Amino acid sequence: MASKRLAVSIHAGSIEELREIVRTRPYDFGCRPRATSTAEGGHALAALLTQKQYDELKKDDTRVDILSDGVSDDRSAQETIGSGDRFHGGQRAPRGLGSRPDGVNHDLGGIMNVGEINSAIKGLAREYHISTFCVPNKTYEGSSGLGGLVGGSCNDEYHVYFTAGVHARERGGPDNLIYFIADLLYAQKHGTGLTYGARSFSNADVLRVLSTGIVFLPLVNPDGVRFDQQTDSLWRKNRNPASAIPGDDFSIGVDINRNYNFLWDFRLHFDPSIANSISLASEDPSDETFHGTTAFSEPETRNVAWVFDTYPRIRWYVDIHSAAGDMLYSWGDDDDQGADPTQNFLNPSWDGKRGVLGVNDYKEWITQTDLGNIQTAASRVTSAMVSVGGRSYTPEQAVGLYATSGSSEDYAFSRFQVNPSLNKVYGFTMEFGHPTNFYPTKIEFQQNVIDTAAGFMEFCLAAADIGLV
Repeated sequence: MASKRLAVSIHAGSIEELREIVRTRPYDFGCRPRATSTAEGGHALAALLTQKQYDELKKDDTRVDILSDGVSDDRSAQETIGSGDRFHGGQRAPRGLGSRPDGVNHDLGGIMNVGEINSAIKGLAREYHISTFCVPNKTYEGSSGLGGLVGGSCNDEYHVYFTAGVHARERGGPDNLIYFIADLLYAQKHGTGLTYGARSFSNADVLRVLSTGIVFLPLVNPDGVRFDQQTDSLWRKNRNPASAIPGDDFSIGVDINRNYNFLWDFRLHFDPSIANSISLASEDPSDETFHGTTAFSEPETRNVAWVFDTYPRIRWYVDIHSAAGDMLYSWGDDDDQGADPTQNFLNPSWDGKRGVLGVNDYKEWITQTDLGNIQTAASRVTSAMVSVGGRSYTPEQAVGLYATSGSSEDYAFSRFQVNPSLNKVYGFTMEFGHPTNFYPTKIEFQQNVIDTAAGFMEFCLAAADIGLV
């Protein structure tokens, strides 16, 4: 079911014009809609459109620039997917680019297939004697996700948590995470530092990063990733057919990143004026953002939550996505504010009023201390990624152009407010790569590996500086 779509940039004179497009048009805006400033003083919004959608926009005299033809089954320029098992069932360990003398010029051999991701983790365990774990909830197709632990010695000593491979089409996320962990372990074993382009980290930095205690789960959505790699269909969701419509292949699956229990019932919690936008979430199984039948209906989201519960001292969390070029911090449901603590997601008196941005009726409560901490961390991460020398990255509040419900970073940050006995977790979403470019070229893939590794290093260093408890 290969899908031909156009990668485009939609232009407007104001943010409000783009926000109206998101509100009224059922387009694919990637992980979430994001506006950027243009050299002409306007704003642009990246999207993946069918030819019909493109023609409709052009009829409205909207400026739409085609970035690429978006043919997902044209693999001539895209990085290949591994066809075998370069790690030989865990007999060989992966090694990242930061520990190699030739750095980004070393050919990693393509994007890992699903089997290789698990094999790579086993290889790290064999070479460096790290602990691994299997998440308890099997996917619809019977897969069990494999994760790993570095730097701690008991469950209470892990303070940083990384996930990847949530949206199936966002290729390279699991690779980025695994190669980062591989670099850390290689540098620790050999007493070296790490270099990513123009950015270097000392061995002391490596040891400090490891001291934070890292939990990593590189492949949250194995069924979806496997399907996308087999079909080149720009598949986003998992493969659960429970809500599928007969004869509609696109109605299979749930968007994992709309299935967490943060304001999941979007029609109850959000203003009716925005509730029909599929960017917020959707009740239609055919939509990319179908949020499932209930919060945590999916084994994949329950597995992410299980890690939080199993390692209860986690304080810092990053969910790795593409393709935009940013580091997003909470909240994602409305603008942040630190003046009125009664304006919070738990207060039912504000139901039906959330998500209208840029106005003063409702904004989401966050303390100034917490806001300062997450903004500082996001800025440090994007500065480190920029310093590599590949491209620009920006720190932004997750709500950005349009609100979302049921997302991972807001779930993480909301946990301690729902249940005060739980640890506070600062949740982030990293979106590497270029807008809508879910299938990177070889050069882009390798650049993504070093960009994100520098960002992960700085994230852990920022966590250590700001506080792990």
